[in-house]
Amino acid sequence: MKYDGARESVAHKRMKDIIAESLRLDPDFSDVKVEAIWKGEEANGHRKPDVRATWKGTLPVAFEVQLSTTFLRVIAARREFYLREGGLLFWVFNRFDMANVRLTMEDVFYNNNRNAFIANEETLTASKEAGKLVLDCVWSEPSVEEGILLWSQKEGHVSFSDLTIDRERQRVFFFDADTARERCEAITKDWPLRRDFREFWLSRSAGYDDPKWLNLRKRIAEHGISLPRWPNDAEGLVSLLDTLYSAAEGHPVGWGYKNLVEIAHHVFARHKGHLWPFKLMLAAHNRGEQIRKEDTTGNWRNKKVKAYREAWTAPTQNGAADFIPDRNFDGLVCFLFPEIANRLPENPS
Repeated sequence: MKYDGARESVAHKRMKDIIAESLRLDPDFSDVKVEAIWKGEEANGHRKPDVRATWKGTLPVAFEVQLSTTFLRVIAARREFYLREGGLLFWVFNRFDMANVRLTMEDVFYNNNRNAFIANEETLTASKEAGKLVLDCVWSEPSVEEGILLWSQKEGHVSFSDLTIDRERQRVFFFDADTARERCEAITKDWPLRRDFREFWLSRSAGYDDPKWLNLRKRIAEHGISLPRWPNDAEGLVSLLDTLYSAAEGHPVGWGYKNLVEIAHHVFARHKGHLWPFKLMLAAHNRGEQIRKEDTTGNWRNKKVKAYREAWTAPTQNGAADFIPDRNFDGLVCFLFPEIANRLPENPS
C-alpha cells in the first residue's frame, strides 16, 4: 500500500520506534540508534539507516523500513554499501502478502531466500513478552503434489537468533527455501518412477511373475538401490511395502485386514522392525485420527503404543531390542517415500 506524504511520515516514524524499542529489549543487541549516520570508509560514503544496532557485539545491522516504493537501483546500492562496510542490511515491512506485492518487495523477498520480515504493534507486544526482538516472518514453502512443484505462503513469529545470516549475499532468512526447493526438485525428477512403482504395487498379481517388476527393478538400480529378482525373494520386503503403502493410502494394501488398526496390531505382533517407518508414515499422512476411530477397543493406544514407548524410554533386556528398525530396505523406503526420508535414519528413542 502506498502512503501519501504526511501519512507515510507518521507510519514510517512509528515503524522505526517499534523496531528500536524491540531491539532495546534484546540483550543480544547493543548500540541501538535511530537515523544515525553510518559513515563509510570511502570518501563521501555514508548512509542513514532507519535504525541501526550491533548484533552480539560484532555484526552491525542496518534496519530499513519499506512502506512505499524504493527503486531497485537504490536497494542494490544499499546492499553494496553495507557489504563493503562489513554490515548487514535488514529490510522490514509493515505487511506482506505474496498475492499483492510490488516489484521492489519481491526483490527483497527473493534476495532473502523467499523470506520477508514484518514489524507492527503485535510484534512489539510479542517482543516485550519475550524480552527480545520478535518479528513476523512470511516465507514461501515448496511441496510436491502429483509430481508438480507448488509453493505456499507460511508465516509465524521469529526471533533474530532463529535466523540464518548470509552476510556475503546480504540476505537473512528463517526458512531455507533454496534447500527445500532443491529437495522438491529431486522428488519431481524421480516422481514418474515412484508413480509407476506405486501403481505396480497397488495392483500387483500374487505370483509376481510380471515383467513390470523386472523393469522397475532395472530403473531403481540406476539410483543405486538393489531389489531382489522377485519381491518374495527378500525376507520382509513385501510386508514392509504393504505396511507403508497402507499408511499412505489410508486403507489395507496387500493385507487381508479391514482397516489400518488391524494392520498395526499385526505389524506389532509379527514385524516389529517395521513399526518405526510405519509410525512415520502414519504421521506424514495424518492418519492419527483415523487410527483412533478404528481403535474401538483401545488396545492399540493403551497397550501397544504404550509398550512401544516404554521399550525405547526404559529399555530392558528384551525391550528396545525387539523394536530395532529393520534397516535392510532404508534406501528403497527413502526413495519411494521421500516424505519420511529425513527422519527414517533416526533412532526411535
